[in-house]
Amino acid sequence: MVSHAVVLANRLALESGNQLSAGAVARIRKSLEALVELGVTEVAVVDGRHAEELRTRLALHELPSLDVQVLANLSWKNLSGSALLTGKAWIEASPRCLVLHGDRPLDAHTLRALVQLGDDHPEADAAIVIAPTSGLARGTEVHVSLHQEADTDQYVVRALGEDLVESDGVFTGHALVTPAILDALAALPNPTVEEGLLELALRGRVLGVRSNVWAWAARRPIDVQHQVSALLEAKKHGHYMLLNPGPVNTTATVKSALVHHDVCHRDSIFSELMVSLTGKLRRIYRGTPQHTVVAITGSGTAAMESALVSTVPPDKKILIVDNGAFGARLVEVATVHEMDIVHLRYGWGDEVNPADVAAALEQYPDIAVVAMIHHETSVGLLNPIREVGALCKAHDALLVVDAVSSLGAEDIDVVRDNIDICYGSANKCLHAVSGASFMCVSPRVWPRIEALRPKAYYLDLRRYRRYMDELAQTPFTPAVSVYFALDAACSEFLADGHAARFAMYAQRNRQLRSGLAALGMTPFTQSGAESHSIVTCKLPEGIAFDALYEAVKARGIVVYGCKGILADRYMQIANMGDLGEDAIAHFLTVLTEEITRLRAPTGATRTGDLAADALERRRAG
Repeated sequence: MVSHAVVLANRLALESGNQLSAGAVARIRKSLEALVELGVTEVAVVDGRHAEELRTRLALHELPSLDVQVLANLSWKNLSGSALLTGKAWIEASPRCLVLHGDRPLDAHTLRALVQLGDDHPEADAAIVIAPTSGLARGTEVHVSLHQEADTDQYVVRALGEDLVESDGVFTGHALVTPAILDALAALPNPTVEEGLLELALRGRVLGVRSNVWAWAARRPIDVQHQVSALLEAKKHGHYMLLNPGPVNTTATVKSALVHHDVCHRDSIFSELMVSLTGKLRRIYRGTPQHTVVAITGSGTAAMESALVSTVPPDKKILIVDNGAFGARLVEVATVHEMDIVHLRYGWGDEVNPADVAAALEQYPDIAVVAMIHHETSVGLLNPIREVGALCKAHDALLVVDAVSSLGAEDIDVVRDNIDICYGSANKCLHAVSGASFMCVSPRVWPRIEALRPKAYYLDLRRYRRYMDELAQTPFTPAVSVYFALDAACSEFLADGHAARFAMYAQRNRQLRSGLAALGMTPFTQSGAESHSIVTCKLPEGIAFDALYEAVKARGIVVYGCKGILADRYMQIANMGDLGEDAIAHFLTVLTEEITRLRAPTGATRTGDLAADALERRRAG
């Protein structure tokens, strides 16, 4: 029998006017009634800002067998794990304590099965209730992977997470825990209950009980398309399809996120936004709860400079891998800060050979940091970060990866790829707006850099970590609205899921490459290492980029010129951002017509001939 329970009410739905909804209060009440039926006597209900009101509206005098305390968790650390730590005394008061998701009432029969599982297996640190996944929107719930013990009906939880590729159900939010959960949660800065359970599950100490009960519905996004469209129609500037590599076209939901009530960046409301945003970014990076995510108001180059200036000791070297304009920028930043650089330079468009990295690490054992670009945007090539990550791990060097143009479109896993610092930008493949960059930092970075003398003020990574851990804020005034938009864009990504987004980018890119090839616009490289978000292609014979740029812009489309040695002969077309299903096809039609017009004698066109020829070449290819 279990005598103690903690009911987590820290995420209750609110009505307009910042009032507790009657439905939310009723669901908490139903959870308490189930506990009475189960024989529980001591309960802590943990709420956020509405503890006093909740205490009154629950009518606790009608439940005389329960001693209920309503606790207020007013800290910005308001995720479910921190709320559970608020009820620490109830967990420590008995060998096992029930933890209920207060907004999701569960019947007493299922709770009895959960308690019985704990009684049957006293060696377990926790047991959880698992429901089926049918009918759920992607990214809305915490999924669970199970292992069934041979010749038994016992299920051991192997993993929990919102983004598990394969799962056996979803976590309902209801668990039976021992005090072991407290240590797991206390080791994390602002955890969820699921992150604490994951720590225990990795030790094989969490069991699962299945339930067919699914009494709540996934939240559906509000349709804001027509409101945003009305606002945009009143604007004076033009509307373009952006096929440049950032900034990109954004959805109505992301645009609407820019309009919000004014927020002070030193208030807990902004801290709550940062907790939400960094948690989503950590999932997109596929980081662990021990990975730290910090955000910087500034472009991707701000994150680049912060990563380098904060990690390279003055008596150590940095190895920079360079095969394009942004690899060269790494060198420029390191040179400004007078770092000892080992420069592994390739020609633009040349593939990086991991053997060369291995040789450099052998030759210079005092290399402390290796820095490289994942998607070298200037040429459209992906570099072998996974292979280089394995080499860095073997040589005990930190790996810094620029994922500015790849995060959201390419397969990145900071754990699998052994990336220590991975920085990105909001305004490319995550489909948000310009002005914010961010870094995912592995736990092994901090002991190596904590004693280094600061080389920058605004961009000192340790300062950002301290503010994030202590306040969930940024050390300097941030672009608040940009962070709201990025949070919305991350939600959209996670709702689609990694696999679906990667597949979408791959399909768009194939369509684009096929259409350009039909026009004779050959790619700069054909190595098989090309990215899925951009095509660097040869300009049409006899046509200058400026003339083609202005021609397609006049028809509502923006393309991009190449940098450096490619500027006069090549152009770039990006398939980043929110693009409709027919966007690439429309662009290819416009491009075909404008190339024809630019080539034709004055006053003459032969659009139909070239368009027909391009169509035939596409079919043949």
